[in-house]
Amino acid sequence: MRRAALLSMGFIAVTAGAQDYRARVDARMQSIWFRGLIQDSIPSALAVTTANGGFETADGNAVRCNGGEFCFFFRPGQSLHGLPVVTSASVAMWGFGVQGLSLRASGRITGDFGDADAYPGTEPALQLIEGLLEYQRSALLARAGRQLIASRLEPIGFDGGWLRYRFDRTSLELTGYGGWGLGRAAVVSDLNPALNPLDEFRPRNRQIVAGAEAALNYRAADLRAEYRREIDPEDNYFVSERGAFSFTGQRNHYRLNGGLDYNIAEGRLGSADATLSWLQRRYSISAGVKRYRPYFSLWTLWGAFSPVAYNAANMSAEVRPRSWLSLRGRAERYRYEDAGISTALVSGLEDRGWRIRTGASAAANARWTFDGNYGLEHGPGASSRYADASVRYSPGNRVTLDAFGGTLARPLELRFYDATSRWIGGRAQLQQTDQRRIW
Repeated sequence: MRRAALLSMGFIAVTAGAQDYRARVDARMQSIWFRGLIQDSIPSALAVTTANGGFETADGNAVRCNGGEFCFFFRPGQSLHGLPVVTSASVAMWGFGVQGLSLRASGRITGDFGDADAYPGTEPALQLIEGLLEYQRSALLARAGRQLIASRLEPIGFDGGWLRYRFDRTSLELTGYGGWGLGRAAVVSDLNPALNPLDEFRPRNRQIVAGAEAALNYRAADLRAEYRREIDPEDNYFVSERGAFSFTGQRNHYRLNGGLDYNIAEGRLGSADATLSWLQRRYSISAGVKRYRPYFSLWTLWGAFSPVAYNAANMSAEVRPRSWLSLRGRAERYRYEDAGISTALVSGLEDRGWRIRTGASAAANARWTFDGNYGLEHGPGASSRYADASVRYSPGNRVTLDAFGGTLARPLELRFYDATSRWIGGRAQLQQTDQRRIW
C-alpha cells in the first residue's frame, strides 16, 4: 500500500538592489507498509511433494529439505510502517559586487517518522548535494566548494576546486580539478556511518581526487581526453588511476560517436563503444559495438572477484511513415569473456544472451496520444518478457489525462517461483497558470 502527498513551492525570485537570488523548496512525504521475511521450519514429515519433485508447506511456501528432521523456509514477517519525509532546497545567488561571481547550493533534509525506522536512504538527516562559488569571466570559469561533475569515467563528487580555460581561436578547452572525494554514487564520504555495511573494508581517510580534461571542438567534431587519479592520503598509494577518450562527429547524414576508458592502475582496458548512425527525415538507423567491464577502486573488496567484461553488437531503427506515427526497434547480442575458471561439476553454463525491444508512438490528433512497447530478453541465469502501453488525452491546453499499464515476467534459473508483476495507473493534471499546477 502506498499513499503520497506532495507539497511544492515554485521558484521565488527576489531583487534587492543589485543582488538577486532564486530559491526552490520541495517537500514530499510517503506512507508505506511492507513486510520482511522470517526464517521458519516444519517437520520433514509435513513437507508436501510437488509435481516437479520439489517440496513445499501445506499452504504453498517452498521449503528446503536436506534429509534431516526439519525442512526450512521463509514466511512473511510482521507489517512494517515507514513514513519517509524529504525536504529539498536549492538556491542561486548573484550580484555580490564582483562581476561574474555567483553562489549555487542544493541539499535535502530526510527522515523516517514511521514506527519501524527502516526505510532506506533517510540517513544522514542533512545531505549537502552541491554548494559552490562560481566565477566566470571571458574564457575563464572557476568553481570552489562541493560539486558534481559528469565524465566518461563516471560522475564524481568532491569538495575542492575546478578550473576551465577556453582558447576561442583554436576551440580548445583545458580543465583541471582536485579535492577530497565523496563516496561512489553518494553525497557523503566513504567515512560516513551511512555506509556502514562496508565496515572494516572502508578506507580510514577521505580519498584525494585529481584530474584533467582536454576538449577540442573542430567544425562538426568533438574530441575529449581525460585523466583521473585517486590517492589514499594515509600511505600516498594510488587507489584509482584511469584515462578516457571520447569522440563525436557528423558529416552530412552520418554521425559517429564512441569512446573508451583504460584502467592504468590495473593495466587493462575498461569499457568501450562505437556507434554509427544514418539520419534521414523519415527514418534513422544505428549500428554499434560495445564492451562493458565493471570498475572498482583498488581499496574495495570487489576487485578480488575479477569481474569479466562482456562484448555486444546492437542495431536500432526508427521509422516515421507519417507525421503522427513513429515505429522503433532495437536488438542486441552479447557474450561474456572467458572467466578463466573450472566448472567441471556444472555443465552447460551460458555465457551469452540477447535482447529485443520494439515500440510505437502515435498522435491520432491534437488530443489523443498513444504509446506502446514490447521486449524480450534471454541471458545467463535469467530471462524476461515485458509489455506496456499508455494513452494521453488533452482536451485543452490546461487539462491532461493519462492512463498506463503493463506486465513483466522475469523467471530466474535458480528461483523456485517465476516472478511476474502487473501494473495499472492513471494521472490527471490541471495547469492553472504558468506558476501553478495540480495533479
